[in-house]
Amino acid sequence: MGFDLLSLGAQGVLTAQRQLNTTGHNISNVNTEGYSRQNVIQQTNDPMFWGGSQHGTGTHIAEVRRAFDQFAANEVNLSTTNLSYATDREIQLNQLDGTLANTAKQITKDINNWYDSVKSLADSPNDMGSRKVVLENANLVTQSLNSNYAKLVDMRSDANDDLSATLSRINDIGRELVDIHKSIIKSPGEDNDLLDRHNRLINELSQYTRVTVTPKNDHTFNVMIGTGHTLVSGVEASELLTVQGSPDPFETRLAVREGKATKVIQTTDLDGKLAAILQMRDETLPQVMDELGRLAIGFSDTINRLQHQGIDLDGRNGSNLFTDVNERSVAQSRVFVPAGSSAKMAVFIEDVSQLKSGEYDLKYEGSNYTLTKPDGSKQTITPSTGLPPTFTIDGLRVEIETPPAVGESVILRPSRAGAGQIQVAMQDARQLAAQSYLSSESHIQGNASVNVTSLGALSEFKVVVSPDASQFAVLGMDGTILQAPAAYPPAGPINVNGTQIELSDGAMGNDVFAFHLNSAEGDNGNLIKMQHTQRDKSMNGGKSTFIDVFEGLTTDIGVQMASATRLRDVAEVEKQAAESRVAEVSGVNMDEEAANMMKFQQAYMASSRIMTAANKTFETLLDATR
Repeated sequence: MGFDLLSLGAQGVLTAQRQLNTTGHNISNVNTEGYSRQNVIQQTNDPMFWGGSQHGTGTHIAEVRRAFDQFAANEVNLSTTNLSYATDREIQLNQLDGTLANTAKQITKDINNWYDSVKSLADSPNDMGSRKVVLENANLVTQSLNSNYAKLVDMRSDANDDLSATLSRINDIGRELVDIHKSIIKSPGEDNDLLDRHNRLINELSQYTRVTVTPKNDHTFNVMIGTGHTLVSGVEASELLTVQGSPDPFETRLAVREGKATKVIQTTDLDGKLAAILQMRDETLPQVMDELGRLAIGFSDTINRLQHQGIDLDGRNGSNLFTDVNERSVAQSRVFVPAGSSAKMAVFIEDVSQLKSGEYDLKYEGSNYTLTKPDGSKQTITPSTGLPPTFTIDGLRVEIETPPAVGESVILRPSRAGAGQIQVAMQDARQLAAQSYLSSESHIQGNASVNVTSLGALSEFKVVVSPDASQFAVLGMDGTILQAPAAYPPAGPINVNGTQIELSDGAMGNDVFAFHLNSAEGDNGNLIKMQHTQRDKSMNGGKSTFIDVFEGLTTDIGVQMASATRLRDVAEVEKQAAESRVAEVSGVNMDEEAANMMKFQQAYMASSRIMTAANKTFETLLDATR
């Protein structure tokens, strides 16, 4: 009986000691992030049958169990993903909004300064000093647009660097999880601290992307990102990497390498920091580039067209002030084809008022094309049968020099690089076309455009449209008929004694285009037209000015930033609530642990007294036998 009593006391002491150790472990880790409180599960030993009865044989430690709720942990991981996305999105948009705020001031200032210099030149069209100021201010406009386009390109490069760094850390986490799985397999029992470390890594991973964890077996787990892309499967880890974008090599795509196989994965379901990076790189920055490009293309093309509608200081037909938006190399640069493709196409801008932001996906189906527009709508395209085949859409004329392969897609980006491509083409300020070749005798109510492509011997004449706008005739200034009536609109250029004229559709009945092609000192008619473009709503289908386009962009980015801030505030509240639920289950309560410490101390002391009693019993028995 003394031996049984000693055994009971020893078991009680050891049990209380382990309870004290676990309590001390909890207290030591009260400030350890991701630590889950541990509890000693104490059970009664199997009883012993003796003397017709069952007698208790003491206690033992069944296990050390951590206080952990997988559902609450999943909520924390999900809220962490949402908060990480919202925080990164807000930071990125805040940076972009700050850049655009400075950009808006500078670009708007430079464009308005250019118009001011045109207004000054209109007061003295022959003044070379004023002409040089116009040319210099045109250079400042292009420099501002080029500079801001370069900043956006740098931001895109930074996003790719950030993407690479994030993928590197995700891969490191995958390898660390595999190491933990291997250690768990080797562990003779459940290692609570290893599981906490595993959970901390999963929580860190959830900052970068959405994470799903499922048991693989009794010891290891499957860790998937997004909607099912496997990062870790037991003791095997996949690797995330980037592969060259197609057709745009700068828009690198995400891929996962499993063993020797590499496959591109969809990025629309990743969430977290990865989603914020990709959204900035693939959606927001292209939106800004497109709008800046539309501003640059609309402004430069409009001024160039007016230059061609006037006469310079030397009596010659006006030439481009800015680089031609439809220069063939520029038109070809708007088309992105997949690597190895033989497709060759060009996009020419014919009507800036119809020019839209975004990109077009053009897929060759064999006999026709399927065009996906920026708004997501699809349209079947059948090009003309001429050489090369062409089609028009949204103010664009697309030439197909060499078609893609059947099933192959190409990307059309009409304005993406416009702000980077604009340059001043004019070197001599004498070439500024201050004088309009349309005299005050013109009477124009329609919206037809007219252009003089070359000057001939005859310097004064009129093109008159019939009352029903079905015909036109060329008359002398005295009313004599120089060319008999012909069908309107003309099928090609009009040749008036060597002077080549292009007249488009859109004229109204009785419109009169009166040409005065002799140099007239002090004539500022074309400069007046240029001034009017500052307030003319020539963009967005006649709804916006050039500056309106840019101000609309800055407003939209500001709205997106405000939305991201609200989303971040909500995500913070959700994460705090989720962490509170985890803390209720897994957190260390110092008051509770202090009470446990006292309870287990007393149990330890009581068990020691049992051992003391057993010792005295033995001594008594030994004394009795002497």
